[in-house]
Order: sequence, then C-alpha cells, then structure tokens
Amino acid sequence: MAKVFEILFRNKWKLLPLLLLPILLSGVVAFLLPRTYQSTARLLAGQRYAVLGATGLESDLQSTPAMTQAAALTDLLQTESFCLAVANDTELPSHIGVSRSNTAQLQDALYAEISSHVQVTAIGYQLYEITYANANPVVAMQVVKAVVSHFNTVSSSQATAEGEQLIASYQGQLKTAQAQAASTTQAAAQYMQQHNLTVATAQSDPQYQLLSQQADQARTALANVQANINSINQQLAMLNNQNGGLFNVIDAPTTPDKPESRTKTLLLVGGIGLAIGLLACISYFLVLVRLDQAIYSSADALTLSEYPVLIEIPRLPHRSATWIARANGNLLTENK
Repeated sequence: MAKVFEILFRNKWKLLPLLLLPILLSGVVAFLLPRTYQSTARLLAGQRYAVLGATGLESDLQSTPAMTQAAALTDLLQTESFCLAVANDTELPSHIGVSRSNTAQLQDALYAEISSHVQVTAIGYQLYEITYANANPVVAMQVVKAVVSHFNTVSSSQATAEGEQLIASYQGQLKTAQAQAASTTQAAAQYMQQHNLTVATAQSDPQYQLLSQQADQARTALANVQANINSINQQLAMLNNQNGGLFNVIDAPTTPDKPESRTKTLLLVGGIGLAIGLLACISYFLVLVRLDQAIYSSADALTLSEYPVLIEIPRLPHRSATWIARANGNLLTENK
C-alpha cells in the first residue's frame, strides 16, 4: 500500500492533466453542440393499461395507472413500425441528415432517433409525460403530438390482438363441435327410430344409452366453446370501451420558444469526460505501478536480493539530505 501511495503522489502532476483534459474538452464540446428545443405532453391515465390474454383481462395491479401506460408506450417505442409511423407524420425525415434516396439508412436513422430520444415518464399516480428534444422546435412538437396520436390508435389494437386470435381459434373449434353434436344427436335418434324404442324402453337399452351419452357430451362441448366465445366478445367490448378513454391529454405539446439550458448538456457531456479521464488516469497509474522497480521497504529488498538488510536509514527531507551530502563531502576533503 505504501508503494501505491508513493507512486501516486510522486506522479500527481502527470496524472492530473489526464483527468482534467477530457473534462475541459467535454465542456468545449458541450458549448459547441447546437441548442435543442424540448416539447412536452402531459397525459392523465384513465385506468391501468390492460391486455386481453388467454386467462382474460391482464394488467399490472402493483403499478399505478400512469406507470402501466408509460410502460406500454415505452414498449411500443422500441418497435420499428411504431417509430416509423410516428416519424413519417412529421418533418423529421427532412431534418435527420440522411438522404431520402437511401431508404434503408433513413429508416434506421429515424428508428434510432425516435426510440432513443422520446422519453416517457410517470410523474404521478395518473399523470405521465412524453418529452422529445430536437434542434428544430417545430419538429420537436410534431414528434410528441404524433406519439400521442399513434398511441391512442395502436393501444386498442395491441390490447385486443391476442383476444382476436383466440376468437379465430374458437371459431374453428365451434364448427367442429357443432358437427360433432349434430352427428351424435342424429345417431341416437336414428337408433331409437330403427328399434322402435319409446322413452321408457330406451332407458333399458345399453346401446341407446351409449349413443345418448355421446350426444350429451358433444352438446356440452359445443356449449363450452360457445360460452368461451361469448366471454371473449364481452371482454373485447369492455376493453374497446376502456381504451376509448385510456387517457386524456392535460397539456398538449406546444412549439417551444426557448432552447434547453446548457447545464443539462454540460452535466451529461462532462460526466462522460470525467469517466474518460478517470479511466485514463487509472490505466496510466497501473502502468506506473507495473513498471516501478524501486525499493520502498526492507521487504521489497528481500524480494530482490538474497542478502539480509543490516540497517535502514529513515527518509529525510530534501534539505536535510542535501546538508548530509555536503557534510560528507567536506569530511572526505579533510581526510584527503
């Protein structure tokens, strides 16, 4: 440990520039970056965001309504189709700095811009906000407005997508169950007619009882499938009605007239510079420690030589060491 501190304080004036230079450069970069304008929309969640799953309506009951809707919108912002739909409703493609002739590169740039820079934050039990910053204030407002509009449209279809798939699956089962119920019922009726059975005599006929039981099971299966379809349709109707009032826009996005403060950019870029400076200092310090071969204690001497340490002279200040050296020089002169 003594060796580490010795190397650190001996080379402090070499390490300090490595720490300060990236911070100063990051400050210069922060002031050279173009000013950005942030637009904000605040929404009031009407209820928790819910989706229709295999077990019915599903929602995160541990989170607030604002948190569930913010999480749902954040997930949508990670999908390319949603981000491109938002971007194409604005003037962002003209300000992204990519040629429209290169479609693939333009779409990648738009997706990266929307998914990375549109922020959704829950700030209350029901209140959450959507923010986006751009060098063009009009584009900033347009993007936030498009996000709100598309979330209102897409949230309903996303919430009911699995339910609609379940309905399609149950419709196939319903046709099969209807055919099975019709065939088994007809088979029991034909057997009863062919054997001239009455209601009383049919009770003692084992074959008829088997056919009748099969018909009852088929009708029960048909009723279950129909009940599942009815239940999902009711849940879909309920969900569609809820999504119609999923949220209310409390503060609509406006075109900002003042740029964002440089303090936020300076803190962000300065933090990056500080991290780079610390990494450079630590790397250089480790190199110094690895290359240092000096002896700082008797234990270090024993690792380098097989001879024992007979005497140790304490480290003296530079002035005292100079005085001793001069005194030794004078003694040597006198002895000559």
